[in-house]
Amino acid sequence: MFLRNHWYVAGFSDEVQKEPLARTVLNERVVLYRAESGRVAALEDRCSHRLMPLSKGRIDGETLVCIYHGLVYNSAGSCVHVPRLNSPPSSTLCVKSYPVAERYGAIWLWMGDPDLVDESKIIDCSLLDIFGSDGTRMYFHVKANYLFISDNLADLLHVGFLHNPSQKAGKSIVGDSGIGNDELAYGKLDVRQEGEHIYGDWTWENITPPITFKNLAGIQGRADGWVLSMFHPPSFFVNPIGFAEAGTGGKESALNQGSGKFSFTIYQCITPETDRSTHFFKLIAHNWTPEMVEKGMQLINKVNTEDIWAMECQQETIDHNPQAQMRYIPTDGAVVRMHRLLDKLIEEEAGAVATVSVGKVRSPTS
Repeated sequence: MFLRNHWYVAGFSDEVQKEPLARTVLNERVVLYRAESGRVAALEDRCSHRLMPLSKGRIDGETLVCIYHGLVYNSAGSCVHVPRLNSPPSSTLCVKSYPVAERYGAIWLWMGDPDLVDESKIIDCSLLDIFGSDGTRMYFHVKANYLFISDNLADLLHVGFLHNPSQKAGKSIVGDSGIGNDELAYGKLDVRQEGEHIYGDWTWENITPPITFKNLAGIQGRADGWVLSMFHPPSFFVNPIGFAEAGTGGKESALNQGSGKFSFTIYQCITPETDRSTHFFKLIAHNWTPEMVEKGMQLINKVNTEDIWAMECQQETIDHNPQAQMRYIPTDGAVVRMHRLLDKLIEEEAGAVATVSVGKVRSPTS
C-alpha cells in the first residue's frame, strides 16, 4: 500500500516542455504537460471518450488535445471542446486532475485528497536553489518495490560490503564504485527518531579512507567520514556524505573540495511507480569545482548501479517466493522504526478515508 496524502516527484522541470510526458505514479497513469502560460498540469492519462492516452496528444495553449478524435481538456481535467458539438460538452466528459507544484527543478504531484493539499509539506531541499538552477540531478528507473530502496538508504551497513572492492567476486559489479572498505562496517551508528524524522547516521574517525574518496578528496593519510541518513515519509531521504582528512572537523571541515575533503548532500526522492517498480530521483547539492562535477556524478552513478543491482535481486527473490520473510540484525534500528512509522501512517490514512466514505453514503436524516 502507498501513502497518498503526500507530494511525490513525478519528473524534472526540463522533462516537461513542448510535449506531454506520460508517467505512472502509485499505479496511476498520469500525463504531465506545460501550458503556454508556463504552468504544469497533470491529468489522468486517458481520454474519457475512447480511452486513448492523452499523452499521445498535443498541447494547444492552456489545453491538451486528444490525438484520436480531437477532444480538448483543460488543466482541471474538464473537456472544453468536442468536434461538431455546438453546445458545451457534458460534464461527464472529464478526467481526474492532480495538484501540481514546481520546486527545486522538479515537478511534484499530490496523489491524495485534493482538499488536503499543502505545499508546505514538500520536503525541504534548502541547500538547493528553489528554481532548480543548480541543475545537478539524476534519475534511475528501478525494477523493484520502493521499500527496497528505502531500506537500502536507512541501513548503511551495506556501504562496507556492497560498495567495497575487497568483496568483489568474478564478474560482479559489486565494489566498482570503491566507496566502501573493510573498516566502514565498524563505525559509530546513531539511530534516533524525532517526530516523523528517522535518523540512521554512520560516522568514522581516523580510518583508512575508501579509495574513491581518497582520490577525489586528495587525502594523503587517515580520514574522518560521515554518511548520514534522514528519512521523511512517505519515501524521502536526505543524505550528507563525505570524507575529510582526519582531525580537520569531519563534516564541518573547512578544507576545500579536492584538497583534503570531498562531500555532497543528496535529496533522495523515491516515487513508487507500481508495486514492483520505482522512479528514483536525486537532487544533489555540492560545492565542487567545475572540474570535479563530472567525476562526482560518475561516482554517484556507479554507487547507484550497485544499489539497484541489489534491489532488483531482492525483488526477484520476492517474485519467486512471495512468502519469504526478512529478519532483522542489530544495525537495522532505522529500518525497523521506518517500517513501524509507515505502517502507522498508512493505517491512519486508511481509517480517515473509510470514515469519510461512510459519511458520504449516510442519509442526511440518518
